[in-house]
Amino acid sequence: MFLIFLFALIQGFTEFLPVSSQGHLILFNQFFDISYLSSLTILEANIIAHSGSLLAILIYYYQIIKNLLLSVKNILRPDIERHASLLIFLFVSSIPVIIVGYFFGKYFDYDNERILLIIGVTSVVFGFILLILDKYCLLVKSFDAMNIKSSLFIGSIQCLALIPGVSRSGSVLTAMRLNGYNRDFCILYSNLLSIPVLIGAITFLLLDDAKPFYIDNLLNFGAIMIFLLSFIFSIIFIHFLVYWVRKSSLFIFMLYRLIFGTSLIIMFYLG
Repeated sequence: MFLIFLFALIQGFTEFLPVSSQGHLILFNQFFDISYLSSLTILEANIIAHSGSLLAILIYYYQIIKNLLLSVKNILRPDIERHASLLIFLFVSSIPVIIVGYFFGKYFDYDNERILLIIGVTSVVFGFILLILDKYCLLVKSFDAMNIKSSLFIGSIQCLALIPGVSRSGSVLTAMRLNGYNRDFCILYSNLLSIPVLIGAITFLLLDDAKPFYIDNLLNFGAIMIFLLSFIFSIIFIHFLVYWVRKSSLFIFMLYRLIFGTSLIIMFYLG
């Protein structure tokens, strides 16, 4: 039960914070195996955990998502509907990672013997980059400054998150802070952008396994607990991130990345 709790905590803690959920889950899977506790494969556990995080973000931003869906009728007139404009920007930002992610997932070797070193180095390097950008870049732009060019740039930089340790949220925040967007809008856009990415990740994981997913296997105690705990922890840390950036900078997350990444590099060379 403790390993299930820890697995769900890692998913909820890292999915929306700029610290790399992929890197943390790879590290977890290097040392622990929850399959014997729940009869789930690692693939199934990841799908269920990501589904819990997806439900969390849908509920947390329910009103905005509802308005986005209702704005579809004005999609050809985004100049008169702010939510239609936002929907277009989110769509454009999602295109690069979906295309690049399909090929990256098929050819990148996640069993690489240097995977922990890769996660460590990318955690440190991109943590340091975001730390500098967050400290010295302007905070003057908001939604009104967003355009197709900016959304495409953000989506292109988001592709870097396919590399373990970079962080999807971190890459989006890096691109947006580089362009001078304020932290509140950065977090909102990053969190909303996680919805198509999570849907894409779940779809890819489902298609990646030729074996069928049996309903009775996905409804056992372990699967239910992973889903519920991932959902709960995701809600908690989404709210924490939104609240934190209203009061402070991103420094605490970048400090965590530097400590986490340095620890992995030391572990790799000592290990």
